[in-house]
Amino acid sequence: MTVTSAGRTGPSPQELVNRAHELVPLLRSHAERTEEERDVVPENMRALRESGLLRLTVPPRFGGLDISVRTQVEVLSGIGRGCASTGWIAANHAASTDFALLLSEEGLQEVFGENPDAVLLSAASPQGTRARRVDGGLVVNGRFPYASGCRVSDWALLVAVPLIEGDEQVGVVDALVRPEEMLIEDTWFMAGLAGTGTHAMTATDVFVPDRRTLVPPRRPDGRYEELLSPTTLVKGNLHSLSALVGAAHGAWDEARRTLDKGRPIAYSAYENAADSPAVRLWFAEATHLLDTGTLHLYAAADGLDRAPEGKELDRAERARLRMHSVSALECGRRAVQRLLDIAGTSGFARRNPVQRYWRDLETGSRHAMLHHPVILEDYSRALFGLDGISPWH
Repeated sequence: MTVTSAGRTGPSPQELVNRAHELVPLLRSHAERTEEERDVVPENMRALRESGLLRLTVPPRFGGLDISVRTQVEVLSGIGRGCASTGWIAANHAASTDFALLLSEEGLQEVFGENPDAVLLSAASPQGTRARRVDGGLVVNGRFPYASGCRVSDWALLVAVPLIEGDEQVGVVDALVRPEEMLIEDTWFMAGLAGTGTHAMTATDVFVPDRRTLVPPRRPDGRYEELLSPTTLVKGNLHSLSALVGAAHGAWDEARRTLDKGRPIAYSAYENAADSPAVRLWFAEATHLLDTGTLHLYAAADGLDRAPEGKELDRAERARLRMHSVSALECGRRAVQRLLDIAGTSGFARRNPVQRYWRDLETGSRHAMLHHPVILEDYSRALFGLDGISPWH
C-alpha cells in the first residue's frame, strides 16, 4: 500500500500492475466470446471494476488513483495481454476520463460522485455534426461513426463538435451524454478488435446541460479557442497503443505454450519444434522485438511523466514521444509476424488465439491516430522545424 499525493491510501503501482496480470487468464478465457458478441462481455467488465483498474485516471477525490503514466501503460498493456478488445475499452476509458477532467466540478460530481468506476468513451466526428447554444446548455445533432464500447459505457464524450451560430461555425465544443440518449447502430463488423463494439451513434436534438459541456473561451475576434490539449491527446493515444502492445505479448504467451507442448515440425526430422535452431532463433528474435517495443513504450510514458504538471509539451517533443509510441507498436507487429512464421499455417486456425491477437494488432495499429506513416512524416517535419500535418497534435 502507498499514500497518494492527495493523502489517500491506495494500492502501490506494482500492486496495480500485478492485478492486471492476474486478470490475464480470465480475460483470455472470454476473448473468443468477446469477439463473437462484438462487445466486451460482462465478466470482463466486472473484473475490471472489481480490481479497481477502471480508476487509472479518475481524480483521487472521487476514489481514483494518483499514478504515473508509466504505471497506467503497464496496467493497460497487462489487460491487453489477456484480451485486446477489453484492453482497448479500458484504454479508451482512461483517455476519455482524462479528456473529461475539464468539466465543471458539478459535472464531474455527477459522473464520478457515486460511481468512481463509471466507464467513459470518447467519439469525434467533425464532419456532419453540430451543436448550438440554448438556455442552460447545448443541443447536439449528428452521427458519430466510431464509438468504442458504446454498449458497455456509462457516458460518452462527444469531442470537437462544431459550434454553430447562425450559419457559421465559430468554434468546437465537447459534450458529455448518456449513450442511451443516442441511437446506437449495429455497424461494427471487423476482422480485428471486433469485441470493442465500436458502433455508430447518432444524436438527434440531444440536450446537454452546461455542467456537462466544455466550451472554450471566446477570442477577441469572436471565435473560440481550441480546447483539447495536444499533450493530453498524445497521452490518450499512448493509452490505446499500450493495449495493443499487450496483445503482442499475449501472442507470445500462446506461442510459447505451444512450443512447450513439444509439437513437431511437419515434413522435417524435428519431432519437437523447439529442438530446431531456426525456431529458437526466430523465437529469440520475437522476444527481443517485444522487449525493444516495451522500452519504446516506457520512453514515451516517462517523457509524459517528466512534463511539468499543467505545462504543454512543445511540438518537437510531442512528435518525438509519438515516434516512440508507434515504434513500440511496430516492434509488436514484427514480433507477432515472426511468431506466426514459427507456427506455420496452424497459427491461422480459428482455434489458435495467436491469429486473433494478430488480427487485433493489425487492425488497431491502423487507427488514424496511431498510423505509422503519418506519425513518421510529422516527426521528420518537427526535426526540421516545419509545421505539423495534423491540427490535433
